[in-house]
Amino acid sequence: MTARSSDPISQPRRQWLAACIVALATGDTRAQGRTARLVVGFGPGGTSDVAARAVSGSLREAMGGEVIVENRSGAGGRLAVEHVRSAAPEGGVALLVPDAMMFLYPHVYRSLGYDPERDLVPVARLANLAIALYVGPMVPATVVSVADFVAWVRADSRRAVFGTSAAGATPHFVGEMFARAAGLTMTPVHYRGGAPGVQDLAGGQLPAMFGAVPDGTVMQSAGRVRALATTGPRRSAATPDVPTFAEQKFGDLVVEDGLGVYLPAGAARPTVERMALALHRALDSAEVRRVFASVGLDKDYEGPEAFAQRLRTERARWAGIVRSTGFKALDER
Repeated sequence: MTARSSDPISQPRRQWLAACIVALATGDTRAQGRTARLVVGFGPGGTSDVAARAVSGSLREAMGGEVIVENRSGAGGRLAVEHVRSAAPEGGVALLVPDAMMFLYPHVYRSLGYDPERDLVPVARLANLAIALYVGPMVPATVVSVADFVAWVRADSRRAVFGTSAAGATPHFVGEMFARAAGLTMTPVHYRGGAPGVQDLAGGQLPAMFGAVPDGTVMQSAGRVRALATTGPRRSAATPDVPTFAEQKFGDLVVEDGLGVYLPAGAARPTVERMALALHRALDSAEVRRVFASVGLDKDYEGPEAFAQRLRTERARWAGIVRSTGFKALDER
């Protein structure tokens, strides 16, 4: 009997075992066929959730199996971040959240529960999310620009009120920046999310609101609210007829939030690059572009290095913005 026939492990079997060992050693979970999770910090149907479901299918190979979207809402999205932070680096778990949770939250919460630079690896930025100045039926139809709105507010101090989605959220600080730039003293009214504020705005209980563009697009289409300006460096694809603040001589009001994908710290470089490539390809899909546009997202891909640099730059910038408003850090969970 030859040596080959006496070997209890056949050559094909040996090759298969070797492939499994390599997959485990490198953290490549694709051979394991397990279910991977893309964790979102907000409930079903919101902008983050819709975006996650649009791109999750493209991550099947990169994440090692079927990808489900898992909603872990609570504490302004922080529970989702803390969950992914604690996950195994190659455990088939990724995070999709707004950029502000990485550049603004460190300056807003006294006890954050995660370190954006140490606990997570930026994989890719998917979209821009501009902030809009929306006005409701309390504001006359003759007010069609930011300058008109400023003049209208100056005529009666009782009009100097604006709504926001939450204290310490990006729209809150944009409203404060706007008031300072316009030479106005305005009072913010904070809601629990953008939707309730837009409802009050459309119902005539509030003159104006600063909110993410998607917060008001449905009401704007119905003619119940109007956007006077957006904060992006260019007009939003969701509201192409609405000029930016910069176009209306408010050049300092260029603010972008966005949506990005992250892995836990320690994720292998090949895994990060594989996911980034998959997400880049997903954004070229006509269906993904359609879904993004339907919720007011402007596609804007950035890979790992560019995304990480953006977050560092924005963190430094927002430290000064928050400090200039006199905002007191929040203790809440």
